[in-house]
Amino acid sequence: MITKPINTNIITGFLGVGKTTLISQLLAHKPKGEVWAVLVNEFGEIGIDGGLLNATVDADDVSDSESPIKKPTVVIKEVPGGCLCCVSGLPTQVAINQLIQQTKPDRLLIEPTGLGHPAEIAKLLTSEYYQHVINLQSSVCLVDARKVSDPRYQHHDTFIQQLKMADVLLANKAQYYTHSDHLQLQQFLSQLQLQQTPLMTVANHFTDVALVEQILVHLNTPTKYQAVIKGQRILGNKSLMDKWLSSEPPLGDIDSPEFDTTGFMHKTNQGEGCYSSGWVFSAVHCFQFERFMTWIDTVKIDKVLRLKAIVITSDGVLGVNMVDDKLVLNELDDALDSRVEIISDMPLENARLQQQLLSCLLT
Repeated sequence: MITKPINTNIITGFLGVGKTTLISQLLAHKPKGEVWAVLVNEFGEIGIDGGLLNATVDADDVSDSESPIKKPTVVIKEVPGGCLCCVSGLPTQVAINQLIQQTKPDRLLIEPTGLGHPAEIAKLLTSEYYQHVINLQSSVCLVDARKVSDPRYQHHDTFIQQLKMADVLLANKAQYYTHSDHLQLQQFLSQLQLQQTPLMTVANHFTDVALVEQILVHLNTPTKYQAVIKGQRILGNKSLMDKWLSSEPPLGDIDSPEFDTTGFMHKTNQGEGCYSSGWVFSAVHCFQFERFMTWIDTVKIDKVLRLKAIVITSDGVLGVNMVDDKLVLNELDDALDSRVEIISDMPLENARLQQQLLSCLLT
């Protein structure tokens, strides 16, 4: 039974700005003995960020919402398809309820997709349904100052809403900034009348422990968001508190791949002026490492916004994170399947991309 409201924070920021890296560092420095839950949403339909986040957390601490014998102190759940910011979308509410019901966390971190509207999830969390269960605290928004001058960001409604919703702004990847980048960010925030919003400069992937500790302090401050939506239609008429007193069984997982005879599936999504194309390959498929890296080079030429992947290759499990044309590779310990996702602001040639991917498989 919930005895006090769960401290909850929304972590926002546009595509590839470093939200998952921030969350992994917050989890690594959370107070000992506390249980934290993380709900991750992606614009794409297949779900990769949850796996990448799991790979950065100590295996003894983390769970993917199953019920291991040892109670985990970190529980991660993923909602693919960009539906987290849709208030009426049942997957959002089911995922939140499942995390709270099964783990009773001390803190809940929610990471909407980089193309999601954070005001919508804030409305849900401050509704009557969650008023005795959720204590919404500071919303943290990450921003890359180098992107501020890019029209794809500067004039994007979601990007602007993320900044305006934030209680704390983090200027991430600052090791790459020029003086002009810093100045442009300050000017842009002034245009949005956000000069009073706390702004912290972050470099080197949140490896500064003192800075991470400062961010943890900010997580415990009240949010400026005050809206409460009354009479909102969510999962019936009972309050969430009533559910803790019921004998209903735990809610099931939202997504689990079911492959046909080909051993892979392809899913697409579009919205907010962007397009995603994603593939999931069963573990029976193995990618030839050099061919896959060559394929990534061809995707770079297409000038996509984002490419991310967890791929079982002939040389081990590979984690891929590419923002614009900046590529980061990591070796991962394990993976249940291979997943590849591309996000672009232009329609994607799905048939060509799929054929190229299939040619990377070992036969």
